[in-house]
Amino acid sequence: MDRVKLLAFLGITIFVHGPLSPFLPTAYEATLFYYARLYPGWLLALIGTAGATLSEAVNYRVIDWVAALPALAATKQRRAVRWSVDAFLKAPFWTTAFVIFSPLPDSAVRVLAPLGRYPMWKFLGATAVGRLPRFLLIAGLGWLVRFPPSLLLAGTVGVSLLIAGRVGVRRALDWLRRQRDPQRHATPGAAS
Repeated sequence: MDRVKLLAFLGITIFVHGPLSPFLPTAYEATLFYYARLYPGWLLALIGTAGATLSEAVNYRVIDWVAALPALAATKQRRAVRWSVDAFLKAPFWTTAFVIFSPLPDSAVRVLAPLGRYPMWKFLGATAVGRLPRFLLIAGLGWLVRFPPSLLLAGTVGVSLLIAGRVGVRRALDWLRRQRDPQRHATPGAAS
């Protein structure tokens, strides 16, 4: 039974750190908090690092493939993109390791590495260097502070809905502004 739970943990790690990761920003931390009740932090950190690194290999290939599409090829020539890639390539390993370790969104390094032709194996090494201590810290906190599973689930779902709903909220606000503007610009006595 323990192996099944650990395989499930590995599967969750791969899924959450895959291409859907921007939509599931806190899902993995909640999972790690929960599993820290059941297993040693070092074991979870090792399994998590292996799974997340595997996912980053897939992400690297997908981003590399998408960036090569003719419709997006011109994007790589934009000034801001070139500047970002050049800045990333000044210290790609430590930039990646720092961003992956920190709470900063890792989407930038995930995109800049393939765009800058930074070797995938070096990118994956930097990812592992950043992930292992991060996962150890999170698992340690999960072991010290026993968060109720309902709170972990509610937080994960809430943040995911917030991120997914940003577009819907933005559209709703734009609609409200358009509805309000005609009233603001109407002349007195023009319509009764």
